[in-house]
Amino acid sequence: MLRKLASPAWAMLEYGSYPLLLFIATPWFLHQLGTGGYGHWMLLTATVGFGGVLNAGTGAATIKAVSAGIGRSDGCDIEHAVKISLAIASLGGGALALLVLAVFWLAGPVLLSRMGDPALIRLTGVAAAALIWLEQVDNVFSSSIKGAEHFGQAARIEIASKTTQIIGAGLVLWVWPMLWALYMALLVVAVLRLIAKSIIARRLLGLANLRPTLIGANTILHFAKWGWLQGVGGMLFGVADRMLVGSLLGASSLTYYSIASQLAMQIHAVSAAGLSVIFPKISRKLEGQGHFSLWRVTKLTVAGNLLLSSFLALVLLLLGPMILRSWIGADSAASTAKILPWLVIAYWILALNVVPYYILLGMGRMRFVGLTVLSCGIIAITTMYFAITREGLIGAPAGRGIYALLSLALVFPLARHFFQENRTRRVGRRSSLASGDGSLP
Repeated sequence: MLRKLASPAWAMLEYGSYPLLLFIATPWFLHQLGTGGYGHWMLLTATVGFGGVLNAGTGAATIKAVSAGIGRSDGCDIEHAVKISLAIASLGGGALALLVLAVFWLAGPVLLSRMGDPALIRLTGVAAAALIWLEQVDNVFSSSIKGAEHFGQAARIEIASKTTQIIGAGLVLWVWPMLWALYMALLVVAVLRLIAKSIIARRLLGLANLRPTLIGANTILHFAKWGWLQGVGGMLFGVADRMLVGSLLGASSLTYYSIASQLAMQIHAVSAAGLSVIFPKISRKLEGQGHFSLWRVTKLTVAGNLLLSSFLALVLLLLGPMILRSWIGADSAASTAKILPWLVIAYWILALNVVPYYILLGMGRMRFVGLTVLSCGIIAITTMYFAITREGLIGAPAGRGIYALLSLALVFPLARHFFQENRTRRVGRRSSLASGDGSLP
């Protein structure tokens, strides 16, 4: 039993360690950078998040290919899949990095005029472009390790790098309390993390050659293209909203919104991290020949997810204002606390979709997932724009609430699958009984 819980525990620890460190360090970063400087850092984070559009497709396709290859016991297929993913990530990440750099350098001071100094906006664009490219390649190695279900290894290197990132950034800002120093620290750690993950992936999967190639890329691209659509929808939900707040309301409002989101998103993110292990497991099991009960896995994970997400939501609803006051001070907490409850409700609803999401990925239903998430994202960001222009910062959570409600559509294909499976089972049972009755003397 403990071994079954090890992978989810490592996945949650991997995710939870960084928000916890950032939670502890936020007052220090706010003090050293000021509200405006911290807002630029959040702008950097939001911009790097645009890379999630590519990550969602390439990462999911890599996990699917590696786990399926393990299920078929095909080592050559695994290595070829990783090489194809590296080529896609390198080209796609490079193209996106150039696009981000061009937008920030040429149009950033106009589009983000409320963010202040044009030089700082351009500096943020340069750092974001470099981080986007590095994280695309990094994502391939991370997904390869997780596809092989080595969640402990992936977690250890991620925890070590994130800890180094926060501590290093804090020390750098102590000596040079400027944005360029912070961005340099983030880039150095990103390079070191990429090197470490490539070494670990090569050792765990027995990869002899990591030269990127696009030969035979059709299978990975077929799965990844729907993941990229999902990535666009996820970007509209988790990245474009911050860009919208920054451009419409300015750096201070972006800081308040980012801090509230940082707290509320834990409701969904902790569950998503822990349950991410079922994606490669289901993919591997479905490719194998042994007996596997998808319904049993679904029941157990849905029940556990509901308990965990409800507990986290209740804690934040009851203790959120007190946490904010002790975390960032009474002045900043007052503005942040107004939007926190609405974000908590939105993320609790979104957490209900975690199990259907990963199970559908394991079943290869990436097309439905991608189209659903994209549609939800478009509606969400449109709703958010009108809500902000009408109500100001208090209207910002509306987009995430609409997104969460609409994404409940992920439940329906899974429910239909189990309904059809149950009906087929009943028909088979009746046929078996009828055959048995007919054979009686």
